Amino acid sequence: MQQWGAARKEKSLDLLTPFKNNIDVFAKSVSSLSLHQLHTILSDINKACSDILSDGDNFHSVSPSIDKLMNQLISSAQSSPNPLLVENSEHYKVDSIPEVSKQRDRQSRKVSIGVVDHDKASGEAVSALISDFDFSVEYFESIEQLKEGLSKQRFDLVLLDTMMPKISTSEVFEFAKTLSDSGTKVISYSGLFNFEMRLAAVRAGVADFIVKPTSILSIIEKINRVLNIRKSRDYRIVYIDDQKSMGEFYQTLLEGADCEVFFMNSVEEMFNSIDDLHPDLFLLDMNMPDVNGLEAAKMIRQQKQFDFTPIVFLTADEQLDIKLLALQGGAEDVIPKSTPPALVIQLLLTRLQRSMGIREFVSKDSLTGVLNHGQIMEAAMNSYRLSKRQKTNVSIAMLDLVHFKKVNDTYGHAAGDKVLSGLGQLLSRSLRSTDFIGRYGGEEFMIVLVGASPVESLQKLNSIKDAFASNDFVFKDKSFRCTFSVGLADLANNSSLPQTVSQADQALYASKDAGRNRVTLFQHGE
Repeated sequence: MQQWGAARKEKSLDLLTPFKNNIDVFAKSVSSLSLHQLHTILSDINKACSDILSDGDNFHSVSPSIDKLMNQLISSAQSSPNPLLVENSEHYKVDSIPEVSKQRDRQSRKVSIGVVDHDKASGEAVSALISDFDFSVEYFESIEQLKEGLSKQRFDLVLLDTMMPKISTSEVFEFAKTLSDSGTKVISYSGLFNFEMRLAAVRAGVADFIVKPTSILSIIEKINRVLNIRKSRDYRIVYIDDQKSMGEFYQTLLEGADCEVFFMNSVEEMFNSIDDLHPDLFLLDMNMPDVNGLEAAKMIRQQKQFDFTPIVFLTADEQLDIKLLALQGGAEDVIPKSTPPALVIQLLLTRLQRSMGIREFVSKDSLTGVLNHGQIMEAAMNSYRLSKRQKTNVSIAMLDLVHFKKVNDTYGHAAGDKVLSGLGQLLSRSLRSTDFIGRYGGEEFMIVLVGASPVESLQKLNSIKDAFASNDFVFKDKSFRCTFSVGLADLANNSSLPQTVSQADQALYASKDAGRNRVTLFQHGE
């Protein structure tokens, strides 16, 4: 108001320019907030200012229209509530994203699974095996029995046999659609799954399918993927926008949707801290001073560690050629800033879930669910660099199952796989999301404990060792127990990662020489 009053009084183009610039910034900020009436007023003021600046003689004829628009802003601001600050996108609300609240709920309780299989022996066996992986499982011999069970409790997921007596396949899929529509995930489970059945499953909203017979590990992998169970921490997003108001707005929305957001005003600021962040997604403004979004995307794609990290542009420029340039520059998506905010969040969460699934597929050991050899070594190297830069504690542990060959020879390799998978599950549940766990090779695992002193790491690993040693593994009615030995070394006190791994190996050999089933900390001179 002050800027417009001064420019109008003096009829000064020099005074009008900063007024127009502020209106332009304001218009861009509200373009993503679904405040369409306010955005229209600001755009009209901006256009009127451009008309005056292109022809100074228009000042007298155009200024009344700006007066009228400014009066609309003033009168609206005096109303309660301000009608210009009412969102017009009521169809989309952050609370309408069901997976956010569901994931939070599942984190505080056991995941419940219903198994429907007309073959009682098979169904009960599968249910028992699934329950071994810390799920709450209930078996039903028919859909009618499940319906009765649903009157008492709700399941997160139903493993549904699609070929059962006294009910047609189309009726099974109709029921599957009812479950899906109510928010229960469904995995089809059948000995036959041809093209027609796959199409019917998709149309019924079925999340995945399993063809009988299959291994229990394949079933667990499907359950984990469908329910997104292995998401051990909030999604981490790096957001760059030169407009602080825009950054704060989306930061608030995303943090309410289980995301950790690091907002920065410039690309240079991002690259100064990117090694410490390990983002799951980059959200970039297209038009920024000094370094634009396209240049930033190309710089990100030059770094190997971000090969699988999605880049999404949030931009006010909706021209097709800009979108094509963004995709050619390495971006996965371009979202207009005029998109309703909650829909933006939905799009980002969908992109994140898909990306994390792909990343897990290429980085995880399929049997144990922990990182593979290459990924755990990369995580250890990144932790080493971080510890040197920030002067923080990091411990490296090498873990080896005791007499694992004897388990394979006595009970079979399937029993050995169950032990490896169980150990992977225990380690993943027992350690923090900031720690890294990987299968180093065979029955040997590497653990990177970030921010933990050697003494703290020793105590934690001893408690996990005791829990594992007391666990009974049951395979084909035979019960047995397993133990492991650990060697531990302090990464922060060494000049290289290989040196630390070597020390952890030496400590592991010391654990074995001392009788196994123990944790030994490497100490110089001993």
